[in-house]
Amino acid sequence: MTGRRAYTAADRQRVRQAFIDAGRRILVERGAGAMSMRHIAAEAGYSPGSIYQYFPDQRALLVAIREFDMNAATDIMVACACATADPVRRVRAVFVAAARYWLEHPDHFDVLFAGARDRAALHTPEGLPFGRSPSVVRSLALYTRVVGDFLASLPCRPIDTVLAMDSLVTATHGVIAFTRVTPSMPWSATGAMVETVVDALVSHWVREAAVMPRESTDL
Repeated sequence: MTGRRAYTAADRQRVRQAFIDAGRRILVERGAGAMSMRHIAAEAGYSPGSIYQYFPDQRALLVAIREFDMNAATDIMVACACATADPVRRVRAVFVAAARYWLEHPDHFDVLFAGARDRAALHTPEGLPFGRSPSVVRSLALYTRVVGDFLASLPCRPIDTVLAMDSLVTATHGVIAFTRVTPSMPWSATGAMVETVVDALVSHWVREAAVMPRESTDL
């Protein structure tokens, strides 16, 4: 354990990330009740006082954990969106890429989305509920743009953009969440189920648009 100060920007970022990773491990493996700034510092390998150079309190650290995980997933989605020109292929690719990220980082998924319904809402230092924080808004903006571009490419809009986005987000995340809370069930591969759900919704809207009258474009 060390109390050595990090003098360079790279050193400070490395230490800050160590606290974020340690906090996530404790939260996932032992639960929120086991979290304390002292325990997190020890888990990261630093002295208790050093953590306060980066986070004023536990709430700030919890927000940082969630922000890091949300931004990491969104970065993957942005790269996928930029690499896929066709709007139909893009909407499928982005939602599948998001699901793949959560499946490869289940601890990130659990910290962000798992928990009891009565879990206290986490607020940012600015007082915003985390669901309205910049990192979440950024993710939702990407989803909205990708889904909107997809629907705009069809002959007619068979569904409202927000409803389509909400359906895709909850369907893909729901598949992941339900299989994680029922591990004893012999489910098919989660990734394959996510792809099936996304393909079913996207294909349904493509078919609907092909047979709808042109005036439905105002939907």
